[in-house]
Amino acid sequence: MAITYTHDAFDRLSWHDCHVWRLELRSGDPERQDWTADLVLDLDYIVEWLCHPDGTCRFRVAPATLAFHQAGDLRIGIDWRLPGQPAWLHELSIDSIVREPAPSPNFHHWTIRLNWPRGGLIAFTASGFTQVLHSEGLLTDRQKLTPSERAGLLAPGRP
Repeated sequence: MAITYTHDAFDRLSWHDCHVWRLELRSGDPERQDWTADLVLDLDYIVEWLCHPDGTCRFRVAPATLAFHQAGDLRIGIDWRLPGQPAWLHELSIDSIVREPAPSPNFHHWTIRLNWPRGGLIAFTASGFTQVLHSEGLLTDRQKLTPSERAGLLAPGRP
């Protein structure tokens, strides 16, 4: 069961507090004059927030792949360092994704603002995106899945 969204659904989707657990650049083949590239993020997408009057929340979280098409002008600014603490790598947490018009027709400037690491961002141009939810999701007290939960929801053979 896969659900697919495109950039036409941008205004109906929210990535706030979604965790990115893989970042991939899928480049074309320049030897064949294929200069296309996709910027791909595998993430734990929060399908549903279930908040109660007492302030507690549960979340329906699904593994998803968010691919921005014909990506270019990539700028990544992420700094995990904290003064006096080890800088262990872990998932990114999205604050928001902003879309603005670009000078080239059919393209937009995209900015993925991170709430962790603080002040981080991923900025680029792209023609649009496709997001595929790989399952209906799992109801959990966390805004992300554990690696074993994620693996249980992904199709066999998919890392």
